[in-house]
Amino acid sequence: MGAVAIVGAGLRIWAENWFAWFLVTLAMTGVVTVLIASVDPWTGTFGVQVWVGDPPLSRPDPTPLAVILSLVLALFLGPWEIVVLTRSALRATFLEPTARRAIIGRTIRGVHSVLWIFVLIAICLIPVVLLLIAIAEAMGSSALVALIPLGLLLWAGPRLATVTHVFVGEDARGTRAIAGAWRLSRKAWGTSLGTLLLLLLVAIAITLVPSIIVGEAFPSPVVGDAIPRAVIQALLNAITTPMSTAVIAALYLELRARKSVLDQQALQANLARFD
Repeated sequence: MGAVAIVGAGLRIWAENWFAWFLVTLAMTGVVTVLIASVDPWTGTFGVQVWVGDPPLSRPDPTPLAVILSLVLALFLGPWEIVVLTRSALRATFLEPTARRAIIGRTIRGVHSVLWIFVLIAICLIPVVLLLIAIAEAMGSSALVALIPLGLLLWAGPRLATVTHVFVGEDARGTRAIAGAWRLSRKAWGTSLGTLLLLLLVAIAITLVPSIIVGEAFPSPVVGDAIPRAVIQALLNAITTPMSTAVIAALYLELRARKSVLDQQALQANLARFD
């Protein structure tokens, strides 16, 4: 399948399961996002920001509760949501009706593994970015400095797009998950990139108009604006996050099929460890 067919397959998977995934995403991360906006409208609007020296007079420090909730969201609920949705999306591709039971299960056991995978990716990529930026600055090219992160994203993003699906579907942890995603996308960078770009266009089509309306209707970092803005953003996220996970699941299965390593029995057994 090409990128268009992969995105179409992923959207069909999402369309058949969207309501359950919508509720799960809303419950796991959407509620906390709204809570952050309610206890600290500034943090709900701009996120937790760390200032070197004194912060601007117009920017108050984030409240301790908002910081705690933001950390819980980033380090626990967010990764947990990734595991839940990835497992559920892969399971939704099975023909057996029993394959769609227990959305949550014991997926909490995968949180630390997903976090570790993201840490390893950052450890690998950040030094490369800094080195390339230093070289570009030494050459006196400001345009190159701006293009390096984008170029690295376009190069590495498609190669690592399926990393969480490799972890969930193959029980590959840490560097094995990263290496597995890298091998899986070998000679398929164009397909992966095309899939991601099409997915981005679909997400923009869904969120663009609501985001513009929200930005105009609720522009200020005050409770009266921050809470409705957070609610609408949480609703949009509950649509686009499961949709993206389903499309990447279709990409993952297609790449495995291309390499003749798609074994549904093994995949089902790996997913069953979260039951």
